[in-house]
Amino acid sequence: MATQIPVFKSNQSLIRGKEFLMDPLKFTVEQSNKLGGFFRVPFYFRKMFILTDLEAIRHVLNTNQKNYKKSPAYDQLKQALGNGLVTSERDFWRHQRRLIQPIFYKKQMEGLFKTMGEVAKNYLENLALQIQSKEDIDLTKEMMNITADIVLKTLFSSKNPASQKEMYETMEVAQNYIMNRVTSPHLIPLNYVNGHHRRFKKTMKTFDANILNLIEERRNDPNPPADLLTMLLMARDEETGEGMNDQQLRDEAITLYSAGHETSANALAWTLYAIANRPDIIEKIREEVDANLGDDLPTFENIRNLRYTQQVIEEGMRLYPPAYGIGRENIEADEIIGYKIPRKSIIYISIYAVHRNAKFWKNPEEFNPSRFDPEQVKVRPRLAYMPFGAGSRMCIGNHFAMMEMQLILAMWIKKFRFGLDENHPIEPNPLITLKPKYGIKMKLWNA
Repeated sequence: MATQIPVFKSNQSLIRGKEFLMDPLKFTVEQSNKLGGFFRVPFYFRKMFILTDLEAIRHVLNTNQKNYKKSPAYDQLKQALGNGLVTSERDFWRHQRRLIQPIFYKKQMEGLFKTMGEVAKNYLENLALQIQSKEDIDLTKEMMNITADIVLKTLFSSKNPASQKEMYETMEVAQNYIMNRVTSPHLIPLNYVNGHHRRFKKTMKTFDANILNLIEERRNDPNPPADLLTMLLMARDEETGEGMNDQQLRDEAITLYSAGHETSANALAWTLYAIANRPDIIEKIREEVDANLGDDLPTFENIRNLRYTQQVIEEGMRLYPPAYGIGRENIEADEIIGYKIPRKSIIYISIYAVHRNAKFWKNPEEFNPSRFDPEQVKVRPRLAYMPFGAGSRMCIGNHFAMMEMQLILAMWIKKFRFGLDENHPIEPNPLITLKPKYGIKMKLWNA
């Protein structure tokens, strides 16, 4: 017999799920501490369950994953990303995953890593010249810019500042539009009256036209550059020999841009914020970088030697995971760790709360890279740490992202000294990714 599910009892009975929508980070941490790792939240006209229990998470993402699809929130995300790897489902997703997976094999990554290094070097050298006349910088903006430069060069072989600005502004418009629809579904009809829907559609139409023109040009290029777009164009189904049509290419390209740009930028910004007042950590990174790199650019081979640098990034993504939650919807009724779950329930896995659970992390609010010493990793439950998701739908570009972040952090520490602007407010803002709401202001000096 199934046990009774703990229920969060809202004081706002007329606005179902308001507390969760207003602050999913604080809500899931506090309520999982009170109610346990599996509880129900009143949510408009749907049944919603919050999961931080690892066995329950394993059931949804691994054991019975065929019974779960993306939650309705991803339908909103499709309006910008289309039917790419992040939003697509079942047979189509599996087909696209098989098609795209070889792009992220070691041989392909080596060439892309060299491009990463060159772009990062140029960006940081220009920044070093600019800071002579600046009192401080917005770290979030700088990380967004440098990762945008990298993804534009590795994806489209482009270093056009206009392209970077246009793509960034498009993603900002799309993200704000989508999150408003997700967090306030009862207000969706107003989008068609207040002009938000029209602005979103106009922005995406212009953006799509530019991407499709780029794809057409690349198809007709007799000597295409060895970037990710060319690799997508060359990808072929093993059985049929067919490639992707223009719409599929557009969807996968924008998905790679969005996932490979914003998540890495936010992870780096939060990590640098966390260590800004930790000279012990900064000096240890600097010593590791000097010992392994000298004055050279990191290479594909020696980036692996920056083990402590990687641990610092891993700890940054533990405290501030860019992908802070996973949403699912069960197709048929299910039973999870003894609880009966009606069909078409919303399942929300709080990665943020799991990463701050004292069961798995001693002093979870403390920034401590030694948590990722190999000995500690071995004894910790695997799903206690999942910044790139888990199961078959784990982020396909996780190795690409880790290399990019190690590269940038290593070069940043080597080139600059920095400190926080203590008067600037810092507040997490859970949009599609976890962003600093007001940015992160820093004082910056050349080392």
